[in-house]
Amino acid sequence: MELDITDRRWQDARDALDAAAERFSRMLLACRAPDRPAIGDWSVAQTAAHVATVARLNAGLIGGDLSPLDAPDLDRGWQEAGLGGFARLNALTLEHFPERALDVVANTLLEEVDLLLTRAKSVDPRELRPWLGSARLPAAAHVAHQLNEILIHGLDIARALDVPWPISAHEAALTFDLFLMPMLGGQSGRLLQGGGDPGRVTLEFRSKHTTPVVLTSENGRLRVEPADGRRIDARVTFDPATMMLTIFRRTRLARAVVTGKVFAFGRRPWAAVGYLRGMRSP
Repeated sequence: MELDITDRRWQDARDALDAAAERFSRMLLACRAPDRPAIGDWSVAQTAAHVATVARLNAGLIGGDLSPLDAPDLDRGWQEAGLGGFARLNALTLEHFPERALDVVANTLLEEVDLLLTRAKSVDPRELRPWLGSARLPAAAHVAHQLNEILIHGLDIARALDVPWPISAHEAALTFDLFLMPMLGGQSGRLLQGGGDPGRVTLEFRSKHTTPVVLTSENGRLRVEPADGRRIDARVTFDPATMMLTIFRRTRLARAVVTGKVFAFGRRPWAAVGYLRGMRSP
């Protein structure tokens, strides 16, 4: 999908990332339990280190650098991997960057986000840049992906520490429009190979905060196009923050549906539920 982004939207994305990074950093500096479990096998400190490393990846890739980690095996691995290889690469990358002191990690994150934002100022947000798995995404997607990483893993850490971590509809909408939809509907390279179920489903996604789009999945191949009144299987209306947490498995889809934060209707609403339940994301 060709990204349609206004100057205001592009500025909003950069401002949101800057603010989220500052908020994430403050939470790390206030943390007194860095070894507390956060998500999966990762502690708070490991989760934070992962976010900082992803910032280094995005800061390099938005500038066209295919060796942002300065570690040939890792840089090659991130370019060659699909979604199924990310868990192993995450583990290897964390081993390669062993710093876990939260004040150091927080400072590293802010430096990498600052570099990412500095480079973002000089690029067209629609221009394709290399990304993980040999994908090529609009430059805006690198900023929105980093925002997504901070919001999702910030929530992981906040839950572990029992502190607040609000995610606004505005922030989540930016990640939906500028990262998730371009990633699903763009030049995904090896990233999404082998994904998807056989058959065809066409879903329209609408919220008060996002651009209406139609996603078509056909035998594992995806297209994302502007909503144009075409015949669809189901329309999905959603709260962007809830959709983000559902897609990234931080909230159960059943809960999102029961609370009305994600609602599917139309000829085949069950097709939307089935697609969202099986959706894979980086």
